[in-house]
Amino acid sequence: MDADSGDFGSGNKLPDDLTFDVLSRLPYKSFCRAKCTCTGWLSFSSNPHYCDKLPKPLTGFLYQKSDSSAIEVASLCPDDGSFDTSLSFLPCYEWLELTDSCNGLVLCKYGRNTSSPSVAHFVVCNPATRQWMELPETLLEPEGHSYATKLAFDPSWSPYFYVFNFEEKRNPVERWACISKVAIFSSRNSTWFMDDKWEPSNQISVDCQPHVLLGGKLFLQTSSCRVLVIDAFHNTEQPSHWIFDLPGYKPTSPMVDCLTGYLGHKSGVLHYVQPDTGGRMLLVWARDGYPHGDWNLKHRLSMSDAFGQDIFLDEHFDGFLSCHYDIQSLDLERGLVFLCHFAAERLLSYSLSTGKLTKIRDGLRRYLYYVPNCSMFPAKETDKDQDVSEP
Repeated sequence: MDADSGDFGSGNKLPDDLTFDVLSRLPYKSFCRAKCTCTGWLSFSSNPHYCDKLPKPLTGFLYQKSDSSAIEVASLCPDDGSFDTSLSFLPCYEWLELTDSCNGLVLCKYGRNTSSPSVAHFVVCNPATRQWMELPETLLEPEGHSYATKLAFDPSWSPYFYVFNFEEKRNPVERWACISKVAIFSSRNSTWFMDDKWEPSNQISVDCQPHVLLGGKLFLQTSSCRVLVIDAFHNTEQPSHWIFDLPGYKPTSPMVDCLTGYLGHKSGVLHYVQPDTGGRMLLVWARDGYPHGDWNLKHRLSMSDAFGQDIFLDEHFDGFLSCHYDIQSLDLERGLVFLCHFAAERLLSYSLSTGKLTKIRDGLRRYLYYVPNCSMFPAKETDKDQDVSEP
């Protein structure tokens, strides 16, 4: 086979349309393998005339009805059976608690009945390749602490993944929690290291909203509606962090909790999508730099037109406000915002190009957006082979 054409070995190059016809009939996983062997086949993926008709990955949402139930997927496209999204290839998979997902990798935690309450036992897997890696156990403080665990993986930056286990110490009097230290796992050398350079006086606490990894920097929302950035975490000696504001943030007038937005990215640029003060519009912002830079408003999306209503906030007897919907995930590369509508108990997708809502499934859950990645885990590096600079 010619590596730069559609030649299957006969010595004659096949016409593009015939080559495309063959490739378009492959399952997505086989197509990924095929385009890795031929630059001519790979070029079809970026050709607008062909790419829309090529095999698509099983994009969808992973969810779990309870910590003791099986992991399921709400698919956005037909399932060709090539991906085991139930994770049944993992040992003791029936005890897994779905924790996080990032760029095709999935992070799970084994339930407390499989280990001591003073340790956490995690596993990272790739459902597309059925590869998995058990992480060394990490110690937990038994009382007065809470934990938030995040998976970070960006194959365009590094073939290695990272897991961040944020330890937050609770203040029983003032009822706030703040990061006291962060255990960071690197698949590069399969070890945890501790970042304990956190000042409790800063009162930084990680929100439950998903995060973004861009250019080797991890961006997370904090409970005070700001952005926490962790940089240089591939260097076990010098991880650093800083904070900048989300659009609309005012220290004297915090944003309403029910209108919390969602971080995302498009073409390597950090984005933030948030409802306006009445929930009638979704505002799409882009950041032109960090730590110094500004948020620029890119789109105003009418939720009133999409849902056919003008009132989205309900005030309860205690003064607490609730919104009729919240943002579950973003895929700005595909022009999609995913929403949960509470009254209808339904997961929906909103198209930025058409302004239309599409039902995905009924039921309210914690959904994790999943797009398969067919790349294989790289071999673990030894201390002798390890380079301090990231690719």
